[in-house]
Amino acid sequence: MDELALHPRFKELKDECALFPDHAEQLFQVYLDLTLAKEFEDVSVIQAPVLGRCLIECTHPDTRVKHLILPAFVAEQWTIAKMESTFSALDSETDARLNTVAASRITLGVITADSTITYMNVTRGVPPEKPDSTMAVPDASATTTIVP
Repeated sequence: MDELALHPRFKELKDECALFPDHAEQLFQVYLDLTLAKEFEDVSVIQAPVLGRCLIECTHPDTRVKHLILPAFVAEQWTIAKMESTFSALDSETDARLNTVAASRITLGVITADSTITYMNVTRGVPPEKPDSTMAVPDASATTTIVP
């Protein structure tokens, strides 16, 4: 964490990095990506002691959509059981921002070895079907006739 402290923006996350040192690098890297490269707005770090790490709440500058981002390394194994335990831990957090948003969706900010960050939306349970979905079940009254 000493290397992180050399960065001029480290003071913005110093407390959170000290509180969760095992996840400090991921948190700091995703935070810098969102604030400097992607220019997200209303970026704030939320401590999640039950989960044992921090998340980042932010707003997309173009769409105005709020995101709750969980920084992670690509080496972490994100099984279905781990995702469910993550959502359950967020349900137990005292910060209402985590309970409300995380009840249905979070975004994983996955960092690879070359520092590339991929953002993946993860929905709890089965997401509702979109009305324009190409996977929609055909109307039962519709019939298909095959002419030889």
